[in-house]
Amino acid sequence: MGNDDDLLANAIPIEDPDDQDSSSDPEGLEAIDLMESGDDDDGENKIQSFDQRSAYQEKWKRPVTKSGQGASHVRTFVCKLRLDAIEHLDEQVNEWLDEHPEYEVKFVSTATGILTGKLKEEAIFMNVWV
Repeated sequence: MGNDDDLLANAIPIEDPDDQDSSSDPEGLEAIDLMESGDDDDGENKIQSFDQRSAYQEKWKRPVTKSGQGASHVRTFVCKLRLDAIEHLDEQVNEWLDEHPEYEVKFVSTATGILTGKLKEEAIFMNVWV
């Protein structure tokens, strides 16, 4: 190992702040104007979503039967196999049924499988026949 003189000879030079020229002096910098929160604001939300999916809408042409005889439509719900996701699945199904009091549930089936996306995760697939 070398002594201090050897280390200093190979070190990267650091300028003394007192020896700097006026171009790097903070007082020599040109000030910029900042826009206040009310300036040039048209009241619109500037945040935009890039999600192209729209909310689920039923476009069924056949009428829903309430006679207790056979199903005419099916709605599929999917969730991951986690307790919080299963609770959310319950909420989704209940909200969907509350929004559609004309639907009479005829049959429900469930299956487990692999949901493939960025990751492969086990999931529950629930079919609600109305």
